[in-house]
Amino acid sequence: MSDDDEKYFNGAQAAEFLGVKSATLYAYASRGMIESIPAQSGRERAYRLSDLIKLRQSSRGFKSQKDPEAPTWTGPVIKSAITEIRNDGHRYRGQNAIDLAKQGQPFELVAELLWETNASQRDWQVTKPLPLPKYLKNLASAEVDYLDLLKVLIASVEISDPVTRKLLADDVFGTARRLIVTMALTPGLNENREGYVSDSEYPIAQTLLASLQATRSREKAAVVNAALVLCADHELNASALAARVAASCDASLYSSLLSAVGTFSGSLHGLASRRTENIVSTSMKFKSTSAWLKDYLKHSERIAGFGTDLYEQGDPRAKFLLEAARSLSNKNANLNRLLEIVECVGAQIGTKPNLDIGLAAITYALSLPPGSGSTLFAVSRTAGWIAHAVEQRAYGGLIRPRARYIGKM
Repeated sequence: MSDDDEKYFNGAQAAEFLGVKSATLYAYASRGMIESIPAQSGRERAYRLSDLIKLRQSSRGFKSQKDPEAPTWTGPVIKSAITEIRNDGHRYRGQNAIDLAKQGQPFELVAELLWETNASQRDWQVTKPLPLPKYLKNLASAEVDYLDLLKVLIASVEISDPVTRKLLADDVFGTARRLIVTMALTPGLNENREGYVSDSEYPIAQTLLASLQATRSREKAAVVNAALVLCADHELNASALAARVAASCDASLYSSLLSAVGTFSGSLHGLASRRTENIVSTSMKFKSTSAWLKDYLKHSERIAGFGTDLYEQGDPRAKFLLEAARSLSNKNANLNRLLEIVECVGAQIGTKPNLDIGLAAITYALSLPPGSGSTLFAVSRTAGWIAHAVEQRAYGGLIRPRARYIGKM
């Protein structure tokens, strides 16, 4: 592209494009991360759009944090046609996820959208769960953590599977459906509960509800389904990257998912909604949320469930789920305290809630067991992990980042 073909932004436009303040833009230029040139007016600086695009794609690696405990975005940047994150929410292959949730789109069809298949709801209704080894039920009876059960489940299924499930095999999505159905049944293994609710409008949501609470409710299942739709994927998060790395090495479907679940089980990812529940429990010891917040900030600068660098106006998923929780229940003491905390943090600190708050809210509103938000999250996100693994394998190539050596010379 010649200079005549280049498009240029002034300082204000460039800062808005990158989503940073003007001072940050000037810092990027002073560090040589982006070139600024005199504008035609002679008083301003101009920035090439092509340079801005490259910087925005790699900015996660440049981003600095004042808080050493805060997560730092790091590379690599990987091309994907699955999910796009915008300020107003995320999109699955161009379709707004918030709109899909509002419209009551079944999670099963959202999974098929991510996988780019022509399958229908009927394909899920006739899906049979995978056979489970007896020791898995024993583990469930011993109240082993659900995410640990998932790891055992996935490894056990792969061992017993007579055929190696290659990611590009013709029947990979049939296997994927059976696995997700089985995952939805797993929370109820330690109880004599209903099996796969295949005749429901929302089979996976209703099965999870039955597994977690031993109940059927169309209204509650619709809320669970909405949460599943919103959690199905979220671009290149840590667990999706782990699945892609494994897939790039030609790992099986199961092994790619094990990599994802292992990453997901960290307290800063899939378990984050449980940390939010712990905050609510702790706050109950204080007479007011203001008193709790004042005490909490003496020990920590970051509040679990609040803040995100991906949405300038707050996480739209949290807003949707909080509204859904309010519509379901106003009698749950934990939910009411959580809503008070959201208002208090917003008023005193100006920080908005993220997805983890939303998952905790519907856990309370639906009277689900503690930690159920992580369970719903894991079952739903499996659809996204599979989509990423298959896409990466189809693209080909090994994901092998390089390190910048900073040790002794």
